Amino acid sequence: MPEVVPAEVTSMGDFMTDTAQGHHDFRLPAVDRAMSLFELLAESQTGLTLSQLSRKLDIPKSTAHYLLHTLHTRGYVQRSSDGRHYSLGLRFADVARGDNAELSLRTLAVPYLRQIVARLDLTAALAVRRSAEAVLVARVESRHDEGGGTWVGRHVDLHCTALGKALIVNLSDEELSKLFAGRELARFTTKTICTLSALKAHLVEVRARGFAVNDEEMVLGIRAVAAPVVDSLGTVIASITVRGTTRLIPTHLIAQLGREAILASREMSQCMSSERI
Repeated sequence: MPEVVPAEVTSMGDFMTDTAQGHHDFRLPAVDRAMSLFELLAESQTGLTLSQLSRKLDIPKSTAHYLLHTLHTRGYVQRSSDGRHYSLGLRFADVARGDNAELSLRTLAVPYLRQIVARLDLTAALAVRRSAEAVLVARVESRHDEGGGTWVGRHVDLHCTALGKALIVNLSDEELSKLFAGRELARFTTKTICTLSALKAHLVEVRARGFAVNDEEMVLGIRAVAAPVVDSLGTVIASITVRGTTRLIPTHLIAQLGREAILASREMSQCMSSERI
């Protein structure tokens, strides 16, 4: 059922008026529940099931399910391998850390992303690598974005995304083997690269042309192009990507978008070198 808003608070204006008059006891039930859920998960060593959370929060299972689904989608809650227990997700660490270098990188990147969106009318994003995953740290959305699925803080696989491939393009075969040791390359579509040997061969091609492509490898109907951003030592520290549906990015435009991504990444790399970020 939808949350019941107190009768005396029917608009944001009413809420501000009430607050100004000293009515400080008003709290949003949905936010309260989310905070209580976080506290329960933080105290648990093994995670909690849907039934346990429903009982501890004193809410229906359906309400607990929708709450968990929303937080899981945003990365704040993760599900265990048995599929039954929930615990705090990696997004909490990302937000808590607030890494100064990443914040500086995000601030620097946004103007370049805006330029890309203005020129191409495609959603643009910046990602960094954390272990064997890519994490989006900045994003500017096109008004014609039809794909969805990208938000700041999202963790995605390296092997099936353009931004992920761009992040690992300069790693040696030995470094790639170490990075993916014990990790299965998940198959998302029939186009997904699923073996390390195939990924290594593919990255040789990416290195040669200077940009990476995700041609429906993670989601059918979605394409993306990305280029690596390097520091003054030539180390890849981020990747810039443009993405859209296959309708917005037909195959004949991929090379052009690759050149655009390379240009933006080079400009950002030069700017970083001068500012020593």
